[in-house]
Amino acid sequence: MLQTRLMILSVLHLYVCPLAKSLMLRVPLEVQSKPLASQQFHSFLATETLKLTLDNKMNMEYYGRISMGTPPQLFRVIFDTGSANTWLPSSNCPVSNAACQLHSRYKAHKSKSYVQNGHNFSLAYGNGHVSGYLSQDTIRIADAVVPGLTFGETLSHYQPAFITTTFDGIVGLGFSQIGWRNTTPFLELFCQQHLFQQCLFSVYLRRMPGELYGGEITFGGIDESRYTGDVHYVPLSRVGYWQFEMSSVSVGNRQIAKKIEVILDTGTSLILMPIDIFDELQTAMGALIENGTSGISCQGENLQDIHFHIGEKKFTFTPADYVVKLETSNTTICVGGFLPIYESFWVLGDIFLTRIYTVYDADAKRVGLADAVSNEN
Repeated sequence: MLQTRLMILSVLHLYVCPLAKSLMLRVPLEVQSKPLASQQFHSFLATETLKLTLDNKMNMEYYGRISMGTPPQLFRVIFDTGSANTWLPSSNCPVSNAACQLHSRYKAHKSKSYVQNGHNFSLAYGNGHVSGYLSQDTIRIADAVVPGLTFGETLSHYQPAFITTTFDGIVGLGFSQIGWRNTTPFLELFCQQHLFQQCLFSVYLRRMPGELYGGEITFGGIDESRYTGDVHYVPLSRVGYWQFEMSSVSVGNRQIAKKIEVILDTGTSLILMPIDIFDELQTAMGALIENGTSGISCQGENLQDIHFHIGEKKFTFTPADYVVKLETSNTTICVGGFLPIYESFWVLGDIFLTRIYTVYDADAKRVGLADAVSNEN
């Protein structure tokens, strides 16, 4: 089914600090399908930026490179603002679990900085789950070194969800309130290193086909070349997720929701919304509903703009911003980049984040949003 296919691709959440002595650590994200090479990774460590070569996956996955352990073991990970826990596949996962075996696996016995923890864990996502045990080691992003991170070594992966992904694991960028008990998540541990003057990071993503540069995460600062106008800040309504209140959502001149709790989530590909509003949005924007499945024109004719009202700012999404093309060997189907969920809040994933430049300010407990540039190389 179309919706099931979209769910597998989009809800892999997957549902999914400080200017280094006045220095910014920039972690570019790319969408190219090339091997992860140790020599290439270390060549970037000489600079404050790390360009990551990634597989596009229909603009459904944005992820970069890290290393874990001493000497470094290299991994591709999603930097996930919708979670606080970090996990990587374990070298101890059984041969029968192909989803684990097909990815880079962490080898504790080869790391001099490994510290045993041993507590078991299980994480359930919107379309899958992982389980294993906790360990502790040193994580590196570019040339930033963060010792003592508690992370999960996964032994079991839900194979239908994870067997085809290019990323190996997850680095959670949420707060400790949604992390494992009695552990310090990556973001808070990272900020404790006092590498930067501010505990914040910003995200710039591009929604482009093919082997093209996909965006970047900038730790410790904001890149003014990646957005236009001003950054509009709103306070977090709850600390844990990057969660705030959105004033309203309207389609054309029709308001469909107001005073909405939303979560910014780089680990989710689409925009997730309460099921009781989903049908209204589909009808208002001009989608055709047939046999319970919505379809829209790939050219976007007769489709309405969608307006997200956040604080005093209105962010307008045209059909070009929210139409998703699903290509098969025989045909191309287009749908809106929205999925219904049985929750009262919205999750603003990559469809939203490729249009909006976002700032995550952990010190001030707020998020900032601005219109992202759309023509950068």
